[in-house]
Amino acid sequence: MSKSQIKRLHQQQELEKAVVNQEEDEEPVVVQRKGPANRFAFFDEGDDVASDKSEEADVADNDGLSTSDAKASKNRKKKNKKKEKKAKQEHEETENEMLARLANLNMQEKQLAATEDAEPPLLSELLKVEIKMFDIFGELKRKLGKTFKDVVIDENDDNKWPAGKRATGRILKNKPRWWPDKSNGLSMEIVQRDRNKSGSMNTWFKITHNSDYGERERMFLLAEAGHNVEIIQDIFASSPYHLNCLLMMGHMSRMNDDLNTGADFIERGIWFVDQHSHPTFSPFNWTHRMSYLDFENRAFYLLLHRHMLNAAGKRCFETAFNTGKLIFKLDPSHDALAMLSIIDTYALRAKLYTWIEQFYSAACDIKNLYSLPNWPYSRALAKFFLAKTDEEMDQARELLGEAIRKFPSVVAVLLDLLQIHPDSTVMNCKFLTLASAEREPESLKILVKIYTKQTQEIWKDPEVLLFLEQAAQAVATTQSLAHRVEIDYWISRRPAYYSGRSSNVERLAQLLEVLPTESISNPVPPKNGRNPYEKLYVPNVPIRPDQNLVAGLLQSIAPYFDGEETFYNQLTRYGNEFSEFLSRRFLAQAPVDPEVVAVEWAGRREELDEARRRQREQEEAGEIIHLVADAEQEGHQENQDGQNN
Repeated sequence: MSKSQIKRLHQQQELEKAVVNQEEDEEPVVVQRKGPANRFAFFDEGDDVASDKSEEADVADNDGLSTSDAKASKNRKKKNKKKEKKAKQEHEETENEMLARLANLNMQEKQLAATEDAEPPLLSELLKVEIKMFDIFGELKRKLGKTFKDVVIDENDDNKWPAGKRATGRILKNKPRWWPDKSNGLSMEIVQRDRNKSGSMNTWFKITHNSDYGERERMFLLAEAGHNVEIIQDIFASSPYHLNCLLMMGHMSRMNDDLNTGADFIERGIWFVDQHSHPTFSPFNWTHRMSYLDFENRAFYLLLHRHMLNAAGKRCFETAFNTGKLIFKLDPSHDALAMLSIIDTYALRAKLYTWIEQFYSAACDIKNLYSLPNWPYSRALAKFFLAKTDEEMDQARELLGEAIRKFPSVVAVLLDLLQIHPDSTVMNCKFLTLASAEREPESLKILVKIYTKQTQEIWKDPEVLLFLEQAAQAVATTQSLAHRVEIDYWISRRPAYYSGRSSNVERLAQLLEVLPTESISNPVPPKNGRNPYEKLYVPNVPIRPDQNLVAGLLQSIAPYFDGEETFYNQLTRYGNEFSEFLSRRFLAQAPVDPEVVAVEWAGRREELDEARRRQREQEEAGEIIHLVADAEQEGHQENQDGQNN
């Protein structure tokens, strides 16, 4: 409703009020009726005087009664009008009350339209990033209140800006104690523009390194490969805004339990990228993208991811949730850091239950959310927390039962993590045991481990735990043919969905420290990535001081040649056979696929091992024969000696 309509409505109410007041002022005039005059009274006889007087007295009494009734009626009308006027004054709306009432009506109409006519929100709307939701201390202040301001922020000289200066930054604000901003060779450029499925244009950006920054990057990669902390610290001292150095310094501070300093290093890196980005780059714009395939962009991804984990560690789940949305927005098609496997857990911790339902409805078919173990369970939890009626609670139970039928290993791992022993019905169900969970595909086991670790605090609530136990019992004792068919269907589908190892899932597992981390700056490099330092870059495997030049060179090229043993160990074990095989394969003129070479060497190694095994058996058999022969010879000699004696 517009302001002009509100004004006209207000004027109409004022006019009605004036009319009511005017009617109240115009009081009706009551005419007092006198008794009828007896014009023939003087003709009456004397003996009739008494009767006439009595009649006149009766008439006078009636007239007096009529007059008093009229006065009483008049008084009652006045009192009633005064009461009505007072009631109208008591219920008269002020302008603010009227605006509040109209706003409430508009809100109800919008909600009704949203539930009946409106389409579900688009992914771009659901993934819209809240600009003010990146400050960890800001969320702590909102939660703790103004009373605890001194606890959240230490108001000392290091945290106060001098007069005339203020903080800058769109994602994160800088702090007064940080080093001054100066270019160190990092910038950003536009790579390409393409059109997405919705018809809008996506603009792809890429971080670039100049020659000076590239030289420091090469030094850093060599230092990381050799675990040389001193070189990393020297690079950091000369270039305090080198992104991978900040990432490494934050990691080392966190390992030393200095969480605040580690978080500060991460925030500096995010702020520096924002300050030296392309003039048209907007980090919160849905159509502005950055590919993880470009090596230079990975540091920004990893800095944001560590900031998300730092926020979650301080229980600032709204900040963690918004940071996760920003990471996913940078490249939603590839989802390099597998944000779809963790962002729902932060939404649950932030109590954004409606968002979970809306996002699942909007992205279920696009991103196949039903095939991930976390989303069916999170959807059931969201429905459980939103349920207000018995019907909605039944829907939540049905959703959780469906999730258990799809991914029963979540229940087994979760109960084991919470150290809860289920009843005999659940324990005797063959697909709800830990043994059955261990037989699941490797990638699925990693995802289940991530989800249960992130949500165990939610599930251990007594009401939620009872909700889980009842649903598990219902699934274990179900006699429904449709449910049995669904269970058998997913038993066959899970190996198909998780047939191989997903690099995105392994990358997320390493970042969450569910799996051992191979590299801080480049965990699980994408196979089709674009890396200008690829020829120089070596994985995080130190060179042993006792290995020779050839072994060190081979290890620096590809330390895990066949995925089982290093070059050095294989060269030590197989000697000349291994060297001849490498020379024969890598010096060939025809191009050779490294994976094919690895398979061929594995076969050759099995042949060598089999030959060695047979040789050992023959040698052992020969030793046994010699021992038997020697024993027989000694016995024969003893017999001869006895006969001679």
